[in-house]
Amino acid sequence: MALRVFISHGSGKDQGKDQCVEDAVSLLVPELKRRGYEVFFDVESLRVGDVWAEELYMELFACDAAVVLLGPKTLEAPEWVRRETEVLVSRHVMKDLPHVLPGLMGGLDPKQARKVGFGPLFRLQACIQDRVAPYNPPPSLDCSVTVFVDWMLAEFANFGEAARDERVFEWAGRIADYLDKAARSSPKRVLTAAERLGLQDGDLQQLKARIGSDILLAFRLLAAAKEGGRLAQAVAELRPVLDGSLAGLVQELLPGWADQEAAECFLPAQDDDAPNDTRVIIFPARLPWMAEHHVERALCRKPMSWRVSTLAEESDLPWSEESPASRLRAACMEQLHDLFRVPPWNTLSDVEAIPGVLPYLVVNLKDYELETIIEVVRSLAEEFEGLKVLNVVVLAPEDVPEPKELEGCGLTDAVVVHPSPTDAEQRRAYQLYMAMDELLEQCG
Repeated sequence: MALRVFISHGSGKDQGKDQCVEDAVSLLVPELKRRGYEVFFDVESLRVGDVWAEELYMELFACDAAVVLLGPKTLEAPEWVRRETEVLVSRHVMKDLPHVLPGLMGGLDPKQARKVGFGPLFRLQACIQDRVAPYNPPPSLDCSVTVFVDWMLAEFANFGEAARDERVFEWAGRIADYLDKAARSSPKRVLTAAERLGLQDGDLQQLKARIGSDILLAFRLLAAAKEGGRLAQAVAELRPVLDGSLAGLVQELLPGWADQEAAECFLPAQDDDAPNDTRVIIFPARLPWMAEHHVERALCRKPMSWRVSTLAEESDLPWSEESPASRLRAACMEQLHDLFRVPPWNTLSDVEAIPGVLPYLVVNLKDYELETIIEVVRSLAEEFEGLKVLNVVVLAPEDVPEPKELEGCGLTDAVVVHPSPTDAEQRRAYQLYMAMDELLEQCG
């Protein structure tokens, strides 16, 4: 199946089109089609009044890759291309759109481009420039059209068969269902929520027109989770019209703060020849729910695809004269009953993997020694064959064990989550989590 490419481009209303953009389209489109891509580039005919036509909206959300061609004249009337860029970049941030290529051409003024809303394109350009060698460095802003098109075609040559992630779109679709319910009750509330997110006039007109507006706003909400404050304010506006379903919307949105690359460290290897042993994941974060959010982010919150249990802090366990390993083992046994849905009257010898469900057991390194954790995990895995599907997440809030320490515990194959969330990211996530919790408490 051919990958779909969306090409966004524009012009000044009175000044005419950028010739460099016109020339780039005339060279790029036929060459992409020759290489087997399905290319959509006739966007201007589908910009009707203040809103996108339905076909243009569908193309924005159906493409597997996108190009934004930006020249000096586009900056004189940037609204349409800016709006399309925001949709494409929001999808890219959520890993629903694998590739967005910034086509900055004609010696445009970067300062002016940022001023009228194209800062995200320059951030993408910076990411491309920062790639490690060997790489395809982007050309200068005043290069010839031929050089620019050659660079872009070289980028496409490296894309492979990476298509959009349907799971992310399904995730956004579940959020859109909540927004549809809210809009049916109070369109004004949804518009106010959008304003809280920073959506501007053209985007608000799209929401009023109700052409694809729910999925559009869903992606903007998910992308806003990384910022925190705006998302909480937007959801607060929806509280009066969502009533009992607000908790479901909050649960869908919260994992949006987690980095997708880091989240993928929580997934089992796709290699069919990989051993089916209990996996140990070292996660440099401070709170257990941060681990669950990364699991949910990795799985795009696909219903019934994960279960997470967290061990209590050592200080909360019943007092006992037994060794730390014995106390930890007893605590694990209790959690594993819940994790694998083993009835309390049965033993773990009856444990069976739940088809399609990834189980995770979270334990904090500040409460137990790493050697103790590994000793207990290994003994459980040996005793209960069904536990070989278990993922043990070791929170390392202060210091990640050094490779030598991991090697000494026999954990040379342990997964250390990278990139780990920074202190600033964890702080914003905590503030968002607490704001949402407070909002839910107000709902009763």
